[in-house]
Amino acid sequence: MDVADIVDRSEETTLKELCGSVLAFRAAYDDVAEQIEDLAYYEYESGGLEHAVGLLEDLARFFEGLRNKNEEVSDDLAQVYLLIGQIYQYAGMFEESIKWLNNSIVVDDMHPVPYHSLALAFQSIGDESLSIKSLEQEIKVAPGNYYTYLLLADLYEKNGEFAMFEDVLRRLLERDDGNVQGLHKLIRRYEQTDHAEVDLLRRRLLERASGLSRIEAVIRAYHLERAGRGAEAIAFLEEWGDNSPDVSIIHLANAHIYGQMHLYSKKRRELSLFKKKNRAREDVMGIKIAEFASVFGEEAAEKLKPRLRVACPVTP
Repeated sequence: MDVADIVDRSEETTLKELCGSVLAFRAAYDDVAEQIEDLAYYEYESGGLEHAVGLLEDLARFFEGLRNKNEEVSDDLAQVYLLIGQIYQYAGMFEESIKWLNNSIVVDDMHPVPYHSLALAFQSIGDESLSIKSLEQEIKVAPGNYYTYLLLADLYEKNGEFAMFEDVLRRLLERDDGNVQGLHKLIRRYEQTDHAEVDLLRRRLLERASGLSRIEAVIRAYHLERAGRGAEAIAFLEEWGDNSPDVSIIHLANAHIYGQMHLYSKKRRELSLFKKKNRAREDVMGIKIAEFASVFGEEAAEKLKPRLRVACPVTP
């Protein structure tokens, strides 16, 4: 059986068979790594965590035992360790996850993914100090992972380490001066301290008007309203929403902005549309409200919650 046969039989090949092909030198691990990952998660979700991890540990021992390891073998070993760690993490077994993720880093300390996974595992067990260290190390290894800066900034902010919070965002903006989420977090911090750079940073943020994600579009609307351009914010969200009609968070943003403009009938209508799109499901609406709060603030979100319970239904 060659690698092509193994790949072609992906739907019927078992994890044991695929791992066996690597152990028997019939397939290179890198060629079948994606299939092994898929099958390992399938085994776990089918109740076979111990079996899946056992097979992966066999692979790890195989690579550990090879003499005169070259770079490719070391990379394969690091990837197997990482996969075991991530499966344990997925299963909520964070102590086991941390052990295997650390093993991966020992073998290859220049790969960013184990650091990121390790940070999430430490955060899950409440060790934010080690989570921060892991994210900082990830940034050293892969300074272009911009999302990691945002996660790290959130942890520093949560811990009240505002100097480090600002430092991380400044580092991000040095690499990506138009990063909407980074600019927003820094502006929100500076708004609380009456920092002189608020207007300058806001103008920079508002220069981005196209190609925005959902959260970036809502952030831009927030800053248009804060700049006294509420009508423009509404028009921008309406135009953005034409391409994403199922996104309901824009109705929360619209409702807030209409409220600031004292257009209360329009505010009620936006809240009704929000409820209708989410079928008035409190669990779903709660997730969207939390996302809204991450941009507009908890106070703005709390003001909308009572209104959502009394908003009138929209006539079809």
